Amino acid sequence: MPDVIVEKTSGSGNTILGFILGGVLVAVAIVGFFMWDNFKSHGGQGPAPVHVTVKPK
Repeated sequence: MPDVIVEKTSGSGNTILGFILGGVLVAVAIVGFFMWDNFKSHGGQGPAPVHVTVKPK
């Protein structure tokens, strides 16, 4: 009867890549949340308009 050799390949490359991409996804979500929160807290508008008043002498 012939011998059976079972070779296990390590999947650590995919695991490390998964953790890296997961960390990037979490970081993007956190930054996006703070950008959205900042946008909503200012009423979704740009900077306040500048008003210039000229008084004659």
